[in-house]
Amino acid sequence: MMKIKSLSFCFLCPIFFNLGCSDKGDLEQFVTDTKKKHTAHIAPLKAAPQFEHFDYSGKGMRSPYVLPVRKLTEEVVDRTKNCLQPELNRQKTNLETYALDNLKMRGSLTDPHLGAKPVIWALIETHDGQVHRLSVGDYLGLYHGEIAVITETNIEIIELIPDGGGCWTHRSSHMALVDE
Repeated sequence: MMKIKSLSFCFLCPIFFNLGCSDKGDLEQFVTDTKKKHTAHIAPLKAAPQFEHFDYSGKGMRSPYVLPVRKLTEEVVDRTKNCLQPELNRQKTNLETYALDNLKMRGSLTDPHLGAKPVIWALIETHDGQVHRLSVGDYLGLYHGEIAVITETNIEIIELIPDGGGCWTHRSSHMALVDE
């Protein structure tokens, strides 16, 4: 029985195939008429821009594949003048190589068990992800910034800014807690 069904299928398939493909005249006429009526309107392409050659001579320039070097401020000190001067004999900390806008306050820590007055530390993050714990009297920033006051949400920093003539002036800066 199975043999008869498979033989009949083999003989009937070519017959049905030929019946379906015999008359294509109407279809061909429809396609021809549709192509005549509907033509595609494609806007012409814009002209290709002219290539301008740039000769890169990077002998005097920084390589684009190397991170920029942090440059410290030039410290001009005139010891002959009797004016405000930074303490240059003090060893600088790592955070004094960063500008204040490259540092973020991430939080604060309080230890109520140290002395009569609780000690509060500020947590400062650098742009490379390192977190440092600082207290009042520590230094940060490019301009000899000394931490004067630390609260839970804010740091007050007193910086020494050069005036260009060998003397320095105080400037008050603030750093607020960042929640990002």
